[in-house]
Amino acid sequence: MAVSGYGKWFELAEKDLKTRKFNGVEYRYYDHGTTNLWEDFSRSVSRQPDKTALRAGNSSLSYREMQEASRRLASGLWNKYQVKKGDVVALLLVNSIDFCLSFYAAMYLGAIALPLSTKLKATELNFMLKDSGARILITNPEWLPNVLPFIKETSIEQIIVTEPITDKININFGNASISTFKNVFRETEIPPAPVDEQDGAVIMYTSGTTGKPKGAYLTHFNLLQSVISYERTLQLTAADSTLIAVPIFHITGLAALFLLFMHIGGTVYLLPFFNTQEVLNILTCYSITFFHAAPTVYIMLLEQGYRHYQLPDLRKAACGGGAIPIETIKKIKTWIPQLEFHTVYGLTETSSPATLFPGDVATSPRIGTSGIPIPVVDCKVIDAEGRDITGKGVGELCIRGPVVTQQYWNNDEATTRAFQGGWFRTGDVARIDGDGYVYIMDRLKDMINRGGEKIYSLEVENVIYSHPGVKEVAVIGAVDPIYGEVARAVVVPNNHGSSITGREIQDWVRARLAKYKVPQYVNFVNELPKNANGKIDKKLLRQQFQ
Repeated sequence: MAVSGYGKWFELAEKDLKTRKFNGVEYRYYDHGTTNLWEDFSRSVSRQPDKTALRAGNSSLSYREMQEASRRLASGLWNKYQVKKGDVVALLLVNSIDFCLSFYAAMYLGAIALPLSTKLKATELNFMLKDSGARILITNPEWLPNVLPFIKETSIEQIIVTEPITDKININFGNASISTFKNVFRETEIPPAPVDEQDGAVIMYTSGTTGKPKGAYLTHFNLLQSVISYERTLQLTAADSTLIAVPIFHITGLAALFLLFMHIGGTVYLLPFFNTQEVLNILTCYSITFFHAAPTVYIMLLEQGYRHYQLPDLRKAACGGGAIPIETIKKIKTWIPQLEFHTVYGLTETSSPATLFPGDVATSPRIGTSGIPIPVVDCKVIDAEGRDITGKGVGELCIRGPVVTQQYWNNDEATTRAFQGGWFRTGDVARIDGDGYVYIMDRLKDMINRGGEKIYSLEVENVIYSHPGVKEVAVIGAVDPIYGEVARAVVVPNNHGSSITGREIQDWVRARLAKYKVPQYVNFVNELPKNANGKIDKKLLRQQFQ
């Protein structure tokens, strides 16, 4: 019994929905009238050419200027390096105007963009560049030391480096040559490549916590359905502005912020690196109306901004990239009373959104849910044997819809394993209630089996987060000779909780949950390790506390 959000959303969210079959699977989609991301961006340019599209530090570009710069960059990539439709262009860049122009230049040429995390090291970058077969690498100079040791092993033919460049990079690049970003631009007019909606737009590698990263192959159609879904469900317009403080090379920064705002014609402020104080200043000084970030970001903003910033223009916010503690949502509402706060659930493989809370979750009795499926998505829950148990119990969440990628790049085995009968198996444990609301319980690999009794780390974490002395917590499994596995809580105290003890945390949980869910071990640390996506790295935590 698959559950969808169709029929549950407000009228705007359901406008223009149509139904069709793709690869034998029927699904709903938005009929928008454009077939690719360059056309979609150009539509915004034609509507308001002189409006500010991008702002980064003291630099800014109008929509017309951004379109023209992207065209000139595309012309240079085509004339100088013969970049053509289907080529992979790697972007190893921080949040910047250079990233935005490079992305749309690739879209203009029908190339496939490969956003790479600037936090990755040589071994990780080596795998992604080799696996993708990228021909062009556009990078900031500071990341070159992570690329140079292996560049000869890849298909990279040209390295394009943004300013400033120092003499330190004048070394042997093997088969690749090097040029500066500003010298690539050309005035020559070339037409945009004919790009179909099912052509590839982006390869984005997952974090690879269970093995080698997998490259989600996202089409223009996937990403267009993603941004339209956000536009309709969040009711965002060209009057809105946002700040991209999360990495633009991850799916939230790319689809849920950058591409979304280029689609609606809003203004984007770019922050190269996350800094709590700078984020609060920009939100205030530029009257930002919409913000989207991971739970950790909201926790840090609360810590610094609660008493000193009011943020009266911030009207909507979303949180994805992991479960946000219920107590954090309540504190945000107290801090910014007018804010409409939406929880979002999605993955790289769903081009960002899969479920979204349709309204202010902070004022809802369903606080703690990830919302209902967006109008173009269906969700179901299956048991270990693959049987549909939607509405009847807890199991693995499966998703289908036009936002979902159909394959992993160059990885048939992972594709076959994850995509079955049109459904994507997320690897997340969830339950869906009778009204279609989705509750994410845990990752399958993070669920704790204590002598046959299931412990969902998120449930225990939410209880510990409600303790006034706790800033952050992660619950992981610990080996036990009797039960096989028990719960361990790794806690970061806040300024008021420096004196809390493990016994105090255990008593706090014991008073609120069943005895078997009480962590047998409680450890205190100064900070929790995060992966390149900014999520708590439970794999590393388990290694640290073996």
